[in-house]
Amino acid sequence: MASAGHRQRVAQLVAAHGPDVGRLCDACVSGLPGVDGAGLTVMASVPVQQVRYASDSISTRIEELQVTLGEGPCQDAHAGGEPVLAADLGAVVWRQRWPVFTPGALGAGAAALFALPLRVGVVRLGVLDLYRLRPGVLAGEQLAEALAFADAALELLLAEQMPGAAVAGSEQLFTHRAVVHQATGMISGQLGIPMAQAFLRLRARAYAGEQGLEELAGEVVARRLRFDEPDGSAAGAPDSSR
Repeated sequence: MASAGHRQRVAQLVAAHGPDVGRLCDACVSGLPGVDGAGLTVMASVPVQQVRYASDSISTRIEELQVTLGEGPCQDAHAGGEPVLAADLGAVVWRQRWPVFTPGALGAGAAALFALPLRVGVVRLGVLDLYRLRPGVLAGEQLAEALAFADAALELLLAEQMPGAAVAGSEQLFTHRAVVHQATGMISGQLGIPMAQAFLRLRARAYAGEQGLEELAGEVVARRLRFDEPDGSAAGAPDSSR
């Protein structure tokens, strides 16, 4: 159970930086010494895994890699409900744990990565990822503050679910969710497979083509790309996904 001090700090952060999740995450990056960037991915359900915030190009790449590959500290923290703290991403243990993600994250510029799950009880909404440009730990008061930011982000995300809530960024998030979900449904119809398998096909295609998941989903929704054609072309193909 969270201490009274932790709950008080979460309330302070929500009051100071809410209701905008992005503004809260900006404050997290600027307020934590040694942390160079942050990303937040909402992971309520497959295929509704979506990058909600990224502080810079490195964070954007880290989040996109994890959503596309289905592996990485973000995925593990969400599944296990506990923080995953990789103080040296180049260490053998992390390379073995995430054999595809780790080289990509290192190549993007991250040397340490800390994934903090956004959860309360059985409710798991996503993960806040923090990265460092150099190896180093996240511990003590700094970790406590990071966890407070994560819980504050959770509070803001939960507030967005309330009836009549109008929170900055929520409309954009819904649009992003919709295009991936719609594309997954179209692929499911084209190939005659369940939605979960269709999402895995979409994710694998994005990774193989080094393309963003939303960008690829947009091509499917715009009917420029089909998954039931050998070359992926939509030209001359019957529209069986309507």
